[in-house]
Amino acid sequence: MKRKYLHIILASLLLILAIGCAPPAQAPDLTPTPPPSPAPTPSLMPSPEGQATVTRVIDGDTIEVDIGGVIYDVRYIGVDTPELNDKRPEFSALAQEATRFNRQLVEGKVVQLEKDVSETDKYERLLRYVYVDDTFVNAELVKQGLAWAKAYEPDTKYQGYLEELEAEAREAGLGIWAPASPSPPIIVQDVQITYIFYDGLVPNVESDEYVEITNLGDQPQDLTGCVLMDISDGYPSFTFPPYILATGKSIRVYTNEYHPEWGGFSFEYSRAIWNNTEPDVAALYDNQGNKVSWKSY
Repeated sequence: MKRKYLHIILASLLLILAIGCAPPAQAPDLTPTPPPSPAPTPSLMPSPEGQATVTRVIDGDTIEVDIGGVIYDVRYIGVDTPELNDKRPEFSALAQEATRFNRQLVEGKVVQLEKDVSETDKYERLLRYVYVDDTFVNAELVKQGLAWAKAYEPDTKYQGYLEELEAEAREAGLGIWAPASPSPPIIVQDVQITYIFYDGLVPNVESDEYVEITNLGDQPQDLTGCVLMDISDGYPSFTFPPYILATGKSIRVYTNEYHPEWGGFSFEYSRAIWNNTEPDVAALYDNQGNKVSWKSY
């Protein structure tokens, strides 16, 4: 019996020694594992801020710009210019003047864009203040009397300044604030619309469309204040600045191009004017609203 107990004791000692030599069990790590960081969303287009190149002037208060290869339409904040499609010739003429001035300021140039509160308007145009060199373009249009200062909430950062410039332009009688004065009648004879190039070659905008006007008489004709209009729609219209059309000579009014050899006249319109499928009618009126000539195609 002693022998049997001795074997049991020895076996127990060996088991205890084996357990004592085994590495201790490792306690579980209860530290929470942080969630994986989400992958960054790739930017499909550059931020429409900072510098941009003006690729096209659409009208007096809207331009098209290139930012890093992406094209945006930009609407000037805080101002409103007359509309090119206004059926009142006097306002259409002011719209053309504002568009020409805007083109002189920014076309083809690098400009600086400044955001206020809103990113875009309901037409998905960027809303921005625009600068070229040291010129604040929005303000310059108001200063010259070519735009109204108009608040569009919540983008009113410079509205007080713009309204001060508007008051100065109104006081000086500039542009849209010029007092209306009747023009002396100018008799226009033997002047006719002789051709309408209605299917322009420039894709989409057809800026190379034109209406050709010819003096078929034997006397020079004063076209000052004459109005050329697409009477099918009632707009747009072009009002002639002071200009004498020589005997036997022709001039052209382009949709949105300048050709000094043809007088350098343009509707300043950023879209095609003359319908390619259903003929429109072009009409020329003198400065008293009397019809001088009309032509379809």
